[in-house]
Amino acid sequence: MNPLADNVFQMTNAELIGLAKNRFLDYETQDKIALNPYRRAHMYLIDNPGLCSTSRDILWNKKGYVNKFDLISMGHYKDQPEKYHELYDNYADKAFARGGGYRVYRAFLGGYSYGGSYGMLPGPQSTPTSILDSLYDRVQNERTRGYGYDYYTTSMARALANHPNTSTETIVKLSCSYPEQEVNKIALKELGRRG
Repeated sequence: MNPLADNVFQMTNAELIGLAKNRFLDYETQDKIALNPYRRAHMYLIDNPGLCSTSRDILWNKKGYVNKFDLISMGHYKDQPEKYHELYDNYADKAFARGGGYRVYRAFLGGYSYGGSYGMLPGPQSTPTSILDSLYDRVQNERTRGYGYDYYTTSMARALANHPNTSTETIVKLSCSYPEQEVNKIALKELGRRG
């Protein structure tokens, strides 16, 4: 009998959030919070470095793509490249079309966490090269055009040039043909670093 897990259904939103933030929370209670419909508690649970694999999978299987992008960016699937491909292949276009390009950027290229695990996001370091090459093609084909186009595409190109898993071929393309000189310089430095 686990008094926390047994009473999750009676807890207030504030209590659920408090528990979801606790990195020493037992697995049974994590599972109950993941099954609870309160999405904000899910957000804090995903941000928790102590998230167990069963809760992670429950959250992955929920409808929509927000949890999936956050799970990838927080590094909960960093040893499973097939999850990166599943997310990119099934949801990246939808996220870009709905103004969620920042979610794609954060999950696959990098960013920072401002929650309990403050600092660089661990998930993007495991992004497969094929996804990075596809993001380069997207930047070059101007499919991300819209509000803030120049800022987002240049930021994506800069992140691609700095990413350790970007193919050398893509780095060469960025150093030669990308119209922004700052990105060209970053790519050239990366080529020099790789030797």
